Amino acid sequence: MPTYTPVPVDGVLSILQIFEFQATTNPHHPLFRHDSTSARDGYEDITWPQAVKMFDTTAQILRRRFSEPVDHTHPPVVGILAATGSILYACLIHGALRAGCIVFPLSTRNSDAAIAHLIAESGVKYLLVSPDGHMQDLARKAKALLHSRNVAVEILPIPTYEEVSDNQLTDLEPLPPLGPIHDERVLIIAHSSGSTSFPKVIPLTHRFLQTWKPSHPVDFSSWVQSAHGSPMFHVMGGLSVIRAAYTGTVMAFFPPTANAVIATPERILRSAVAARCTTILCPPTFLEEWAKDASSIEQLRSFTHVSFAGGPLPQHAGNILEQNGVPLSLVYGSTEAGAIAQMWKTPHKEGWEYFQLIDGESTVLVPIEDDSSGLLFHLIIKESPTRCLALTNTEIDGVRACDTGDILQQSPTNSEVYRLYGRVDDQIMHSNGEKTNPGPLEHILAQNPLVKTTLMFGRGKPHAGVLVMPSEEVSNRDSFRDAIWPTVEEANKFAPSHSRLFKEMIILSNPSKPFHLTAKGTLRRNAILQDYAQEIKDAYDAFDQASFSSSAFGAGSRGGENVVNDALEIVRTHVHAHVNPSISDNEDLFEAGADSLLAARIRRDIMQSLSEPSLNIPDVVVQSLPNDVVFTSPSIGRLASFIHGIIVCSAALPQTGLTFMKSVPASILDQKDNTIVRLREPEAGEPPLILVHGGTGLIYSFAYMQTHFKSGLWAIQITDETPQTSFAAQTDFYYAKVKESQPTGPYRLGGHSAGTFFACRIAKLLEANGDKVVQLALIDSSPLLAINRTGLDPSANLADPQNRHDLEERSVRGVCKVYRSYNDGWWNKFAAVIWNRWNGRLRAEDMTELMRTMYENLIGGSANAFEFALSQARGDHKGYDEVLAGMVAWMKEIQSPVTVYKATHGIIENMPPDAQAKWRAFGVDWAREDVRVVEIDANHSNIVAHDEFVEDIQKF
Repeated sequence: MPTYTPVPVDGVLSILQIFEFQATTNPHHPLFRHDSTSARDGYEDITWPQAVKMFDTTAQILRRRFSEPVDHTHPPVVGILAATGSILYACLIHGALRAGCIVFPLSTRNSDAAIAHLIAESGVKYLLVSPDGHMQDLARKAKALLHSRNVAVEILPIPTYEEVSDNQLTDLEPLPPLGPIHDERVLIIAHSSGSTSFPKVIPLTHRFLQTWKPSHPVDFSSWVQSAHGSPMFHVMGGLSVIRAAYTGTVMAFFPPTANAVIATPERILRSAVAARCTTILCPPTFLEEWAKDASSIEQLRSFTHVSFAGGPLPQHAGNILEQNGVPLSLVYGSTEAGAIAQMWKTPHKEGWEYFQLIDGESTVLVPIEDDSSGLLFHLIIKESPTRCLALTNTEIDGVRACDTGDILQQSPTNSEVYRLYGRVDDQIMHSNGEKTNPGPLEHILAQNPLVKTTLMFGRGKPHAGVLVMPSEEVSNRDSFRDAIWPTVEEANKFAPSHSRLFKEMIILSNPSKPFHLTAKGTLRRNAILQDYAQEIKDAYDAFDQASFSSSAFGAGSRGGENVVNDALEIVRTHVHAHVNPSISDNEDLFEAGADSLLAARIRRDIMQSLSEPSLNIPDVVVQSLPNDVVFTSPSIGRLASFIHGIIVCSAALPQTGLTFMKSVPASILDQKDNTIVRLREPEAGEPPLILVHGGTGLIYSFAYMQTHFKSGLWAIQITDETPQTSFAAQTDFYYAKVKESQPTGPYRLGGHSAGTFFACRIAKLLEANGDKVVQLALIDSSPLLAINRTGLDPSANLADPQNRHDLEERSVRGVCKVYRSYNDGWWNKFAAVIWNRWNGRLRAEDMTELMRTMYENLIGGSANAFEFALSQARGDHKGYDEVLAGMVAWMKEIQSPVTVYKATHGIIENMPPDAQAKWRAFGVDWAREDVRVVEIDANHSNIVAHDEFVEDIQKF
């Protein structure tokens, strides 16, 4: 492998000369990498000489297309408004620089008014526009606005990738030789993520851009950084080539294409793995999605750094990733001030969200007034010999400075590290790296006479919402939202896509929670947001969870023509509502103005429509609709074709499955008819661990174990052939299936939740047959909990129908309480369904197929288990004490070693405090003094996806 020579960082060479140094000194080292299915290694590299040649070719093509020769004393500003591949976009940026111009990448998320404002403010002479319809339309509208103000701009087509990578072009004029660049010369213009039509212009000088260089020569040539999720019009992506030039890092992007590849979590990770990336840098919104998927987390663990920038990562997502061994690395800086926190550091012991500031000389920490903790500081960055600022907005002791507007919180245990706490101003930082300035939008909304005042929210979320205080009492909230919607649409016209408001994200104030005001009569934002924290969380949960309510689609017969019409009607309705009502069936949605947020919304609304009972599509199919379905089928026609296939073929797909388990692999879903599913085959001579399903009868919660187990793992699930007439009949059936699959011992058994009862009886049947059971794992429950109804009269005859009903109702209440404790929208919905069905307020035919199946397994299984426990009572009286004594005696007969895995926030936490000590081992210790108890910091559901549990249960 060729030796890499680090570039000099003494500032003698200009940035463009650094590019030439890389090309001549490290001719075999790559600048770019992209995945390629046709390449031998699965990826292709573009070396520095090849990249610099493309930059030069781009410069030559641009100079030929300009209407005037480039005046190097007064270089023209070249704007880029393009939805194109990242590698071609990098060529446009650095080609324009090489052509002697100032380059201004413009966000494609801006409105036409915002584009016109930025062009006028920066003096753009040439605007490079990609050929897609949306960018062309945006450019035409912006030019018309400029024309009305007597501002001229020339619109030019961007070169194609084929043109800039063509080594055979011979009719291009040579470029002038490279020379020094004055430190104060502006090279690149950036802009803020304004939420109105007037974002700020931020000029980046040569001196400022050189601050991205390290303090000493470095060799990061072994790093391959995934930058797939970093938009090139943003500093995070646009300056990536400059960072790579100074460090030797290889930048990985999607393959070069004429049109932009829309970055989705699945696509990014797939391409990053294929390109053998060692690090990732992306907005936190992608990490938030990966944190929900066990297989994505497993892949992320293989990277040396998983870095995020541009906005806050929600605490729960960061915690999940950190707990699962993902090497998180926070990158904190700003366009105006550059890097602020030390980068590429291992997480601090205080937590993944903490960082260390780069230097003390430039950093000013102003204590927050009225902060009783003494840990909150307002961050201001001063200019210094080592710190160049792109934009200043204040002075400190006569020195120009940049007020970041950020509030940092110092660690109470380590004064050298901080974390982001919030903003001094009202700016909202989203998880996708964008920002919303709420003031102008709130002002527009408040113009409606029905609205008294408003307050926007959305920190750490991909999109914004708004709290609205009506001017008069509202009797019908939905009608009120409809009434103010035209005003919301007016605000949306001026807002970029990340600041756009959806009707579901409009929350009306509660008269019992009046908005807090300051002495000056302004809103106390933080206090109000704290008061409405639950309502805001509920709104986002409802937005993210596809509704199970009926919709306007699907009525009538299911004939072939009707199915096609259903699919077209569903897709057309939602695309027209969210993108453009005039879009044709064959037009590309993204060329017509769709973005990742609208794509997610279209998918969500399609899922709502597919949940219509008359379509008879299983919930697992609806909820498994690919996250990138709109990206892979980016037109009404193609998307309708895909949906048509789902409607027609759904009857042949699995009929059960957890809709919230997005990571369940086909190896489980495809085996709905097998009682025993072999999740992982054991090594020769090794017995598999056989786990019994929980109360719902499904095994999808074991998906994480399948991918993280090193020993054999089988699972027992309920199928159509499972006899459920009694507990004994069901267990006898499972026993026969176990002996059929594994004729001889030794045996390893386990059960989760209600499955612990089945596992114990299977163990007793095996031991009665003379077989040896070497492991019995009871996961967050035990058979004795089938009769644990704390607070019930212990003398009551449990065989009495009324007492029996009271006991079962306590059981149902307990189950619903456990499900609600998950703090998950889907489980909350299921808990409500259970309770309403139990009380007769919900008919079976009104339930979705998945929930109906889970309910029947849960309630029927619970009744059967209790009936079996009742049969073990000592004596004729079926009182609680007699039944409990019988079950303890029944448990004592088990010979195998028993381990109880107790979730800290599981069943035990839902017991009354005075009963928790007594039931510390769920009663198993009353029968077996040698029981081993392992406590896991998890809840009842996710304990089986906890690494400590997975590792321990494989010990036998």
